Amino acid sequence: MNLPRPVADLICLTRDLAHHPRMVLLNRGHHRWVPAGVIATAGLFVATDTPGGQHLLAAALLVAGPAWALDMVGALAHGLWQSGRIWSDVECQCCGDDPDGEDDDPHPDQPEDDGGFTAADKAWLKGHSITCNA
Repeated sequence: MNLPRPVADLICLTRDLAHHPRMVLLNRGHHRWVPAGVIATAGLFVATDTPGGQHLLAAALLVAGPAWALDMVGALAHGLWQSGRIWSDVECQCCGDDPDGEDDDPHPDQPEDDGGFTAADKAWLKGHSITCNA
């Protein structure tokens, strides 16, 4: 049985929030603020006196309100983290330079910038003398 994507995302978010709250908050600082857009759109219907607009706003606040609150807390936490006031031992997955600490060179056997010689070519050149008659 497959769950609908929003339900599965909500389950994963609550699980991760319980196990890794600092990482979830830092990542939510990079969230696209979709819940704020949903609430603002519903507020637009209320402002234009659209019939049922208040019910739509109430439903939007009920559905998107907790996610919007989490986004705002995440943005605040990310700002405090970025200024060095909290969680100096945690690295943000979204804006960290290299969170896994590994070398990002996809071809470690290739020379970096030595004219294109491989290690075998260098060894062969070191073993043989090259003379040039000019």
